[in-house]
Amino acid sequence: MDGNHITYSLGDDGRRYFTNADLADMVEQGLIDPDDRWELIRGEWFDMPSESFEHMDVRTVLHMIFSAALKWPTEYRVSSEGSFFLSHDTELRPDLAIYRADVGTNEMSGTDLFLVAEVMKTSQRRDKTLKAPIYAEVNVPELWLIDLDANTITVMRDPSNGKYRSETTVNSDHLLSALNFPEISISLDMLRGQSDGAPTR
Repeated sequence: MDGNHITYSLGDDGRRYFTNADLADMVEQGLIDPDDRWELIRGEWFDMPSESFEHMDVRTVLHMIFSAALKWPTEYRVSSEGSFFLSHDTELRPDLAIYRADVGTNEMSGTDLFLVAEVMKTSQRRDKTLKAPIYAEVNVPELWLIDLDANTITVMRDPSNGKYRSETTVNSDHLLSALNFPEISISLDMLRGQSDGAPTR
């Protein structure tokens, strides 16, 4: 692999900072496996934690519920762990993202996303302190933080100046609907298969 190289910027703190273009070049050169699980957050590379069975189960059911409810053909697309380029140095892979079907992910802005959800098992700090402000900055209207350890869902809405002005945490048995999809009601217990109820529409 002669001639292959890693491009980055060196910050004042001595850390290496990357852009989306840097990582795309490295994937093309074969230096990065495109199937590896990682995110780029404000220029910093983060390996995504290994996915637990519980995390995968909840993420899969969440995706299935919204995919089934928003039947094809529809004006929406439902993604799980797809790449979203929210700035020149930020590529996030949320556990659930519902976005406009007529906009490519490489052209997307935050307002093209209707709902983002992050399922948290070992990633609470990253999702709450690093990623939530980015979603707010680009005006994603609603973010769900599904905490499998705390057994809660935190709903963040009304982004303004890099913060969500509304934040509500509900227990696992609480029926929850997104602002843009009020006809779909779910709970964390449903996502875990611990409720006899079914998502409503």
